[in-house]
Amino acid sequence: GLLLLQTTSMPALQEALGQALGLTLPPAQHAFVLGDCALLWLTPAEWVLELPAEKTEFVRLDLSQRVGSSFAVVTDLTDGLASFDLSGPGVPEVLMTGCSLDLTPRAFPCGRVARTALADVPAVLWNPGNPDRVRCLIDRGFTKHLLIWLEGTMPR
Repeated sequence: GLLLLQTTSMPALQEALGQALGLTLPPAQHAFVLGDCALLWLTPAEWVLELPAEKTEFVRLDLSQRVGSSFAVVTDLTDGLASFDLSGPGVPEVLMTGCSLDLTPRAFPCGRVARTALADVPAVLWNPGNPDRVRCLIDRGFTKHLLIWLEGTMPR
């Protein structure tokens, strides 16, 4: 499951995340992982929470109640985004042909998160802990386009 968390009150959201899931808001362009949950930084006021699908609705309701009167929005994006795990030797180099980011291990280490255009598609890229693996989140409507681009770009 994927939840978009947006707030103007970081302390209220941090408290809600801590109480509900034991999570901490990550620093800019990083992720915080605990158990089967990952919290990805998107902007100073937005994060994506990745969690098991069966927990998504419960956590969405729980967080919405916990942030209560502070200005915060918890939106279920599970059906709106496609998630790809791309792995293998050369994955960063292949992805760099379609975006302007340096995805080498030195510049894109474990835990790093970035928003970019990948093959002209808005994307969130995350290094979950392996220099030859990148998780990519895109709008589900661009899935076919990205798959065709990847197929044509990957070395044979």
